[in-house]
Amino acid sequence: MKLKNKTRQNCKNQDLWLTSYADLISAIFAVMVLFVSFSKLDLEKFDMVQRVMMEKTKKEFSQFSTLEQIKQRITKVAKENNLEDKISVTLDKNGLIVSFASAAQFKSGSSKLLKDKIGLMQPIFDEIIKESKYRYIDISGYTDDVPGDKVTNWELSALRALSIQKYLEEKGLNNKNIRLLANAENQPLVDYRNKQSEELAKAREANRRVSIIIREAKFSDLESMKGHK
Repeated sequence: MKLKNKTRQNCKNQDLWLTSYADLISAIFAVMVLFVSFSKLDLEKFDMVQRVMMEKTKKEFSQFSTLEQIKQRITKVAKENNLEDKISVTLDKNGLIVSFASAAQFKSGSSKLLKDKIGLMQPIFDEIIKESKYRYIDISGYTDDVPGDKVTNWELSALRALSIQKYLEEKGLNNKNIRLLANAENQPLVDYRNKQSEELAKAREANRRVSIIIREAKFSDLESMKGHK
């Protein structure tokens, strides 16, 4: 009889151990699900949360726009100024990407802006300059596939990003939130393969460019602006 009671007690203890183990596994699984959900954070949803937080704080932030709102505004400005075929605007996990296909172009091997072309983009640049008050912005330079003579393509792409930054600085860009990126001939907009003569020249022209990425809001600047109200 004692042996039977002891056996039952051992089984009960074993069941308790299994229950605790199951709880531990469930907790670990829950944490993993959270990590996965955070790793796939939707930037636009995060933007909406920022917007709600600011609206609930005070109305000083009424000019703050989400990336989707900025995209709609830039698209509208491009349409009003007949620039739809000269820029592309996309929203992804990195932010809002404004690519100036050939409007902000450079001659091959040069980092000097073609002023007659860059001036056409001023309505778009005005929107980007406005957002530099609130957000981090990347200016990303690219080259075509022709190797540089005086400088490498890495150096050339960096100089192109710098040329755009200097131009926008003169127009009022907030440089505190700006980062310059160099990409050389990587990530071409137009593929070079199976292209010759005129088609190849057009592909190279399209890939000599600068893209501007409007990223997440900089809360320290927003709070600073609030303090000056």
